[in-house]
Amino acid sequence: MKNAARYAVAAALALSVTFAASERVWGSPKKPEPTPAASSAASPAALPTATPEPANVAIPRLEAKIEANPSDKEALQDLAGYYLGDGKADRALALTQRLLSLGAKTAQVYYLDGIANQLLGRAKDETADLEQATALDPTNPQILLTLTDLYLKSNRGADAERIAKRATTFNPTDERVFENYGLVLGQEGKFDEARAQFEQAAKLDPKNAMPVVLEARSYVSQRALALASQDFDRALAIDPKSPDALLGKASLLAANHDVKNSIATFEQLLAVEPADEAKAAVIIQEYEVYRDEKMNDEALATLKRAEAAYPNVAPVHVAYGDYDFQIAKDQTAGEAEWKTALGPNRDNPEALGRLGEFSLSQNKRSDALGYFKRLAEVAPNNPGVLVKLGQVLSLNNQFSDARTAFLQSFSLEHTPVALAGLGAADLELKNYKECKQVFSAIDRNAPEYIKQNPQTLYFYAKCAVGVGDKDTARSAYTRFKAFVKPGTQLNSEVDQALKNLGNSPAPKPKPAAKPKPAAKPKPAATPKH
Repeated sequence: MKNAARYAVAAALALSVTFAASERVWGSPKKPEPTPAASSAASPAALPTATPEPANVAIPRLEAKIEANPSDKEALQDLAGYYLGDGKADRALALTQRLLSLGAKTAQVYYLDGIANQLLGRAKDETADLEQATALDPTNPQILLTLTDLYLKSNRGADAERIAKRATTFNPTDERVFENYGLVLGQEGKFDEARAQFEQAAKLDPKNAMPVVLEARSYVSQRALALASQDFDRALAIDPKSPDALLGKASLLAANHDVKNSIATFEQLLAVEPADEAKAAVIIQEYEVYRDEKMNDEALATLKRAEAAYPNVAPVHVAYGDYDFQIAKDQTAGEAEWKTALGPNRDNPEALGRLGEFSLSQNKRSDALGYFKRLAEVAPNNPGVLVKLGQVLSLNNQFSDARTAFLQSFSLEHTPVALAGLGAADLELKNYKECKQVFSAIDRNAPEYIKQNPQTLYFYAKCAVGVGDKDTARSAYTRFKAFVKPGTQLNSEVDQALKNLGNSPAPKPKPAAKPKPAAKPKPAATPKH
C-alpha cells in the first residue's frame, strides 16, 4: 500500500499534538488530497483536523521543555510525533521507549512507537506495538487502518480482513474504514464484496470521488474495462479535478490505444497538479503512452518538453536515460542522464539501480558495488536491494559482507533467494553447518524455487560434503544431475563427486521375527449330565 508510511507519520504527528492534557481523545482527522502517485489503498492514517504548530517552532520549544523536565510525558509524546513528521524516526523511538519506561503505556504511545519501528524497518516490533495499541483502544479507526495495512504487507490476509471488518463495525460513519475494507476484499479477489464497501463509502461522503475511483480500479483488476470506464466517468462527474480519476481515465484510454484522448486527459491532470514533481510525472506518463505505441518522434519531443520545464526533477532524467538505452541505443547518453538523475547527494534509487546494473553489464564490478552500496544506504529496509548488494559483494569476493547483506534481507522478508544467497556465502566461508541448514530449509519449504534454480542442489550437496553427510550429498548431487547436460564439464564433475561419495550403504537387515509362542491348550469341556 503506497504512501502508507507517509500518512501514518502524518497521523502520528496529529495524534501527538492534539490530545488535551486533561482528556486525551482520538479525533477524526481529514483525509489527504490524493495525487496521481497515490496507491489504490485507503490511507491507514490521515492529516490532522487542526493545523499543528510548525515543526521548526515546536521542536526547539519541546526540546527545551524536556531538558528542563526529562519526565514531562506530554512533551515527550508531542516531540516524538514531531520527530516522526520530520523524518527522525530514531529520535522518535528513543522518546517513545522512554515514555514506556515511565509507565505511559497508552494506545497513543504504542501507536507512535509502532510507526517509528515501521519507518526503521523493524516489522516484528511494529506489529507488537500496533497490536498492543489496538488491544488498549480496540475501536479506534486510526490504529485499525494502520494495522490492516501492516497485515496486508505481511501477507496476513485473514488478519487484515478481520481488523478491517472490525473497523467498519465500530466506525459506521467513517467512510475511510469502508474504503479500507473494500481494498482488503479486493486484494483477496472478492471484488463484488469489495465494491459493496466502496458504495457504502460513497454514500457516506457523496462529494468524494475516491470511493468510486477505487470501484473503477476493482473493475480494471478484473479486466472489465468498459465498466471501469463508466466508473471513472462517474468519479469525474463528482469531482472533475480529481487527480486519481483523471489518472485512471487517462491510463484506461492508453490501454485501449486511444492516444489522442489519453494525452488530452493527461493534460487535464497536468493542469490540476500543483507541484513540479507531480507535473513532471504526468509528462513522463505521456511519454510512456507514445513510447508504448512506438510513436518515437512524439515520445522524444515529450521528453525534451519535460526536461526543459523541469530540469531539476530526477525522474525526468531517469526516463530520458531509459529512452537513450532502449530506443536510441545510445548507452553513453543514457549513462550521462542517469548520472544527472543521481543529484548532488547521489540518492535517487532508480538511477543508482540502473547505473549499478549497467556497470555489471560492462564488467565494472567495483563501480557496480559502489552504486549498490549507496543504494542500500538510501533504501536500507528494502530486502530486494540488500539481496542485490549481497550478490555484487559475492562477485567481488567479499563473502563475509555478502553474508551480512543476505541475512539482513532475510530478516526483513523471508524469501528463498535471500536464504540461498546466505547459504552460498556460507559455502565460500566454509561455514558448512549453517550452509547445510540453509539449503535443507529451502529444500523443505521452497520446492518451486529448487525447480527454477536447480543449482541450489549443487550448493546443498557441497555443504553436506563439508559436514560429512554423504547420504544427503549423494541425494542432492543425484537430483542435480537430472538438470545437467550430458557430456559437459559440470556433468563430469558431478559424476566424479558421486564416485567419491561411493555407493549408498546397503540397508541394515531386519531382525528375524520372533517365533510366536504355542497356543495354550484349551481346557476340556465339562460333560453334560
